[in-house]
Amino acid sequence: MIINDKGLIYLNETTMTAIFDCVYGINDYLKPETKQLLNEKMFQDFVNLLLVQQNYNYWYRQGIAAELFSLFESTVGPMERNSDGTILWLALGLAIKELYGLRYSTLKELLKKVNVRK
Repeated sequence: MIINDKGLIYLNETTMTAIFDCVYGINDYLKPETKQLLNEKMFQDFVNLLLVQQNYNYWYRQGIAAELFSLFESTVGPMERNSDGTILWLALGLAIKELYGLRYSTLKELLKKVNVRK
């Protein structure tokens, strides 16, 4: 596991795809690569942290998360408006953006690396 200078997991194609593979929670339907990463306690704890923040964003910050809609549409692909699934994706993206202190342009480049569609 590669760690950045802030002590956080380095975000690349592998980690971003695994994170968004867990957008609906950690379950039996995850990709084998995601399950393998989740065997590492640090990554599992990291994903759990993001999912808690995602949940908070989903319930209490939907308006702020919705501001990321066009960013997600231009990177991960078409999304339904007013969908619980879409809000979960946006809420998770907001969690990552805020945890890492990312600019929109940096988040956009990271979202282009996501190779999972649900």
